[in-house]
Amino acid sequence: MSRTIKAILGATLAFAMAVAMPLAGQAQDSKSLLDEILARGTLRVGTTGDYPPFSELDQSTNTYSGYEIDVVTQLAADLGVTLEFVPTTWDTLSAGIQAGKYDLAASGITLTLDRMKTVGFSIPYLDSPLLPIVRSEDGGKYAAWRDLDKEGIRIAVMSGTSAEGSARKVFTKAEIVTIVAPALDYQELLAGKVDAAITDTVFIKKVLGQYADKIVAVDPDHVIEGQPNSMMTVRDDPTWLNWLNTWVEMKQQTGYFDTLFAKWIAGS
Repeated sequence: MSRTIKAILGATLAFAMAVAMPLAGQAQDSKSLLDEILARGTLRVGTTGDYPPFSELDQSTNTYSGYEIDVVTQLAADLGVTLEFVPTTWDTLSAGIQAGKYDLAASGITLTLDRMKTVGFSIPYLDSPLLPIVRSEDGGKYAAWRDLDKEGIRIAVMSGTSAEGSARKVFTKAEIVTIVAPALDYQELLAGKVDAAITDTVFIKKVLGQYADKIVAVDPDHVIEGQPNSMMTVRDDPTWLNWLNTWVEMKQQTGYFDTLFAKWIAGS
């Protein structure tokens, strides 16, 4: 992991911890989600299953695998409870948390200020910045990602993702095309329906490996925006957030996340 990514994670971690800490003297609910999970004996996790290497569903066996799947599997084991996956979509991640359909969501989810208005997050444990990808024959047209911001350029983003929000913020002239699962942004690019797609560097690495002769990244040394990944959960539960954040910190200290990075990302 680069020094830049570590610096981003460090700064975001400090910020997230400050947000998660309850104000002095603030009254806390007598029953935390932590108590409910322990009493229920089950940790319910919402995941999309469409975002390798973070969360991927094998339709033939109806089983999930990926970086985030390993994270919540270990989390449930350390809680001493059974793990239950709840299928969800990018468009309904936050709504599922607010409706109590699952206790947390993990799918390579980015912590953003906008999302934090309605839901909570653990402290981040990975950063996967945004980059654009284009078809190989168009690679020479764009020296930097800013060169894509022109009228007539169509840029695909997955609906409901942080990439959509970031793209709408930084691309003011290009047309942002939202893609709804099960369709995928890079598939629209390969089909020639859009000129570029915006996604994170981890996912791009997998796509580039699979379509090395068809897709290239634009100026990969200069990202559009950092993307701190963490687990999404309820917002106003300091007891549960404190337990969750402490768990992440302890796993960071033991090198657990470094092991997952090597397994799912560095070698992908």
